[in-house]
Formats: sequence, C-alpha cells, structure tokens
Amino acid sequence: VRADPQNLPAMLALGVSYTNELDQTRALEHLQHWLKSHPDFAAVSSVESAAPSPPTPFHLQHQVTELFERAVAVAPDNADLHAVLGVLHNLSRDYPKAVAAFERALQLRPNDYSLWNKLGATQANAMSCEAALHCYARALELKPDYVRALSNLGISYGNMSDLEEAAQCYLKALSLNKGATHIWTYLTMTFSSMRRPDLVEKAQLANCDVFRDEFDF
Repeated sequence: VRADPQNLPAMLALGVSYTNELDQTRALEHLQHWLKSHPDFAAVSSVESAAPSPPTPFHLQHQVTELFERAVAVAPDNADLHAVLGVLHNLSRDYPKAVAAFERALQLRPNDYSLWNKLGATQANAMSCEAALHCYARALELKPDYVRALSNLGISYGNMSDLEEAAQCYLKALSLNKGATHIWTYLTMTFSSMRRPDLVEKAQLANCDVFRDEFDF
C-alpha cells in the first residue's frame, strides 16, 4: 500500500488484517478508504451519515457498515463486499448477520479457504462449535497447510472438551509453523486440562517431534 496507495486488493487485505490484530479503528479506516477508492462505489461512499468529527469508534463502525450495506445494494454479487460486511458484523458482535454475510460471500466464491475460516470463526464466536468444525474442515480441504484454520479447529475442539483432538490440531499447526508462540500456549493449556504434567513439561521444549509417539499429526 505504501508503494501503491491505490492498490485496492492490498488495501482490502490490510483492513481485514487489522481486525485479526484487534485494531478496530485502523481496520475501519482502511476498509472505508478501500470503498472510497473503488471506482465502482464512488457515488455510494460520497454519501455519509452524520457523525461527530472526528467520529467515535461507535460512530465510525456504524458509518462504515452503512456504507458497505449501500455498496452491496449496488453490487449484490460482489463477494468482497459481503466478506467485509461479515467482518464488520463480527466487530459489532452481530453474529447472525455476520454468518449470513459470509455465507453469501461463499455462494459467490465457494472455494475461498479464507472465507470458510472466517465463517467458522464467526460460528465459534456464536457458540455454534459443531457448525464451526465443518467450516474449518472445508477450509483445510482447500488448503491443508492453513495454520490459522488448524489453530481455530483446535480451539473449537477444546471448547467441546475434545482435548486430544485439540492437541492434535495444535501440533499439526506447530509442525507447519514452529514459531507460533500463541499456539504453543494453547497446546500447553490443553495438556494442563488433560491433567498431563508430563506433556506440559515436554511442551517447554517447543519441539513437535517429541509428541509423535503419542499423537497423530
């Protein structure tokens, strides 16, 4: 984006990535900028609702969501718009609307592994762990080495108290990305819940191979 401020795919990806980093204001600003910079939605983005200047996080959230809803009315078959609405509804914790938005995006782009993962994460946030498992499984069918989906799958198994499956997912993810310290933390917590201090101790080595005799990953 620094090299090319009008690089729309990069701008959109950056906005979504800030939501993954829980930086809501920067995410909203980048998503709004993407819409305003998109030639197909210039007319939509020029009409803004009244808000304080500078807008509060609440007003910015409402304003950006409203802009994307207007854009969807103009281009109902644009998968990117539905995907962003899914992200925006997630930010406001309106999970039914987020699920509907991601499902519509997947109707338009059924082989998008990232969308399947986002739908799974939304289902998990809505406490629908069984539905989330299906979404993560589909994401991994499309991209078997997708570390984020493996980690999310492990979290859902853990929430369902299927601790061995959770551990296997985390170990598979770590075999692909040994430096993912947050996943080592999840794995250690899972071993602790399994009441396996021996495995907790092994996890301090940060070496997946020491678990291959007990877990299939």
